[in-house]
Amino acid sequence: MPAASPGGRLLLAAVLLTALNLRGAIAAVGPVLDDVRAALGLSAAAAGLLTTLPVLCFALLAPASAAVGRRVGAGAAVLGSLVLLAVAQGLRVLDGAPVLLAGTFLTGAAMTVGNVLLPAVVKAGFGRRAGTVTGLYTAALVAGAAAGAAFTAPLAAVLGWRGALAAEGVLAVVAAVVWAAAARHADAAAPVPAARSARARPLWRSPVAWAVTAVQALHSTLYFSLTAWLPTLLAARAGTDAATGSVAASVYQVLGIAGSLLVPAVLARRPGQAGLALGVAALWVVPVAGLLAAPGVWPAWAVVGGLAQGAGIALAVTLVVLRAADADAAARLSGMSQLVGYGVGALGPVVVGALSEATGGWTAPLLLLLAVGLGLAAAGVVAARPVRVG
Repeated sequence: MPAASPGGRLLLAAVLLTALNLRGAIAAVGPVLDDVRAALGLSAAAAGLLTTLPVLCFALLAPASAAVGRRVGAGAAVLGSLVLLAVAQGLRVLDGAPVLLAGTFLTGAAMTVGNVLLPAVVKAGFGRRAGTVTGLYTAALVAGAAAGAAFTAPLAAVLGWRGALAAEGVLAVVAAVVWAAAARHADAAAPVPAARSARARPLWRSPVAWAVTAVQALHSTLYFSLTAWLPTLLAARAGTDAATGSVAASVYQVLGIAGSLLVPAVLARRPGQAGLALGVAALWVVPVAGLLAAPGVWPAWAVVGGLAQGAGIALAVTLVVLRAADADAAARLSGMSQLVGYGVGALGPVVVGALSEATGGWTAPLLLLLAVGLGLAAAGVVAARPVRVG
């Protein structure tokens, strides 16, 4: 097993530390957003960009990230992205809205490189344990987001909002130091292939590749929509106050850690992925249907939704690793799924909010999300076919 060797253990530590950095800086913004707006005089639209802009980077910069990995090697590319991420955390707290937005864009760009290239490193570096390692690093990814959401407000009380946001760069520096030591193992595991433009076209014509991409897109739509609107939705349908809605949102985020660990646990017992895909889709359908039919039982739906969002991202990334024929195909499939998946997912909160405003309630948006959950089940079954792409 690769992780049993010193190089394998070092690479595993580097992968997990990198994953901790791939969402935390985004999740850290919410708890101090009012302070940021007051200090910099941001409009509501500009404030919205602080969380939307990184997600758009995930989509638009995914193909470029795969190309960078092929050109300079996965190890060097991820190391460079961690250095850029650390610099961006310092940049975005300098004075002025333009600098804040520039730092936010660089944050999203740096995270995109890790999003795209870590599946390729895991695919090549951990062999038959790739599915388990994928589950561990998606758990770390979710844990990083939960920590960013949980600890930013207490840090801001001591350091101010600038210090709290800049503190996110410390973890990026730690990850960069470990990754610098592990980079040669990453490049040995996932060597740089020659550019093969002729191979890129069949990937976009593969039904299985599109099914994997659809899983990412549909899961992202559900995740970002509930992340954006859960407190508001609960206030409207269950009569909760702002503090209760905040608790529900925190539970939803934190339980994603447990949800992300469900996928490797199930794969260890049942290597087939069709049943797993249906199970993850069911985890999404249950809370959405519950909010429609019995909103008063919202604590149960927040718990199940938290498990769903963690399991969903783990499933999306694991399918990339399992369906790709090699590390290069994993990088390209990861780029494709994230280009489309995060692009669609970023639109989810906008469409859900517009539909709620147009209909004057939340029944129609929830019915839409219910249909998305059922679509996730269908896409997951196709994506689970034992076919290698690329």
